Amino acid sequence: MYQTTRRIYFILGLCTKKTRKLQQRYYFYRISLILIFILIFTIFSTISLNQSLSKSDYSNILLNHDSNATVILKNYNNQSIHHIYVDIGCFNGETIEHFIHFTPNSVLYDIITFEPDPFNYEICKKQLRQQKYQNHNIIIIPKAAWIRDEKVPFQIDRGGKSRIDLSNTNQTRLPMLDAIDFSLWLSRLIQSNNTKLDIKISIPGAEVKVLQKMLIDETLILAEKWIIEWADRSDSRTRPGRIYVQLMLDSLGYSLEYSTNLHDIRKVFKMNGTEGDIKRYYDWKKVPEGDIYCHYIQRPTVIDPPRTTKSRAKLKKF
Repeated sequence: MYQTTRRIYFILGLCTKKTRKLQQRYYFYRISLILIFILIFTIFSTISLNQSLSKSDYSNILLNHDSNATVILKNYNNQSIHHIYVDIGCFNGETIEHFIHFTPNSVLYDIITFEPDPFNYEICKKQLRQQKYQNHNIIIIPKAAWIRDEKVPFQIDRGGKSRIDLSNTNQTRLPMLDAIDFSLWLSRLIQSNNTKLDIKISIPGAEVKVLQKMLIDETLILAEKWIIEWADRSDSRTRPGRIYVQLMLDSLGYSLEYSTNLHDIRKVFKMNGTEGDIKRYYDWKKVPEGDIYCHYIQRPTVIDPPRTTKSRAKLKKF
């Protein structure tokens, strides 16, 4: 009888232990499921919040985007040469920093740059408002350099690849940003024969149209030096126009002296080097496409062209 009773208690004890283990496992699985659910909910909430913040930030940037920046030339003197540097395509401001670093007496220049992408504009503005640039007159115009004064579909928030969308596929889904007739704007800006003007143009896919318009308006000759990034070199649709502009540059007295690579420029800039330390390429066609700048300089044998021109842009449509 005693042994039977012990066996019964032993069996009951085993059942109790198994029940407790099952209960513990049940609680463990339940807690695990709750934690997994919380984690998933947190991830989705974070993603949604970031998306909403991005849209909100973009809206705020557009609302606060100063599209009427005033150009005030501070370094002009009737008795001296007036130096102006125009950078079309500021991106994050680094090309302006490179110009200031590598150009002797860059503080004497009025520096004007165009950057229509509202995200890039904010970065560029922050970068160029640093204390070390306070003595430089830098004007940032938040508009696209184009062939007409109008709104243009623009691919934004793509860093250095932001651009006017010249295709007809995405235009309904893209924001419409302000653009100006750069040729007409430049003809109004340059008012003195003593002006020495350098222009860097980096507007992927639109540089050919802008330069063609300037050839028609006879404003391309206002610059002594052109630094041009020829984008989409393999595009058969833009190649004829590009070749035409290159031939016209030569006929107007500009020689392609050399090409530089943005990667090389960054490297020398970080090392606090000089312009002479930047590697130069003398056959731009053999250099891989992307961030290659062609330096066109007016030949000294050519009679210096007038630095002012009566604007014909008003009379012509492009």
